[in-house]
Amino acid sequence: MLMGRYEYSLDAKSRTNFPPKFRAEMGDTLYVTKWFDKCLVVYGQRQWEKLDSKFENMPTVQSKELLRILYGNVAEVSADKQGRILLPQYLKDHAGITKDIVIIGARNYAEIWDKAAYEENQKQNDFAFIEQKLKDMEF
Repeated sequence: MLMGRYEYSLDAKSRTNFPPKFRAEMGDTLYVTKWFDKCLVVYGQRQWEKLDSKFENMPTVQSKELLRILYGNVAEVSADKQGRILLPQYLKDHAGITKDIVIIGARNYAEIWDKAAYEENQKQNDFAFIEQKLKDMEF
């Protein structure tokens, strides 16, 4: 299970460290693409294949926009010997990433955020809403 928060910085070649615990669980091949809330999502091979299987029986009319966003913008990456992954410019532009980033675990995927955007997002959390959702789940 992917969880936790990790802070890194991009180097001059747009590479960033990726948490060793996440790499161990996700495998060597990672899929990075655009995600909600102006961040990036990272899936490992197994989870990407699960996501992909959900599109097999979905009519193109229903899935075309989502496919364009997820598949049309995906970067297949692997960590180098130092554990760094390369973030393409178009993905950095989508997430507003310039230098400092936050990588968080979200159970079966990871999100990559510009640090300032992540901190702003966290300030906007509606904890009453979260509390109600947990109650609805009988937590």
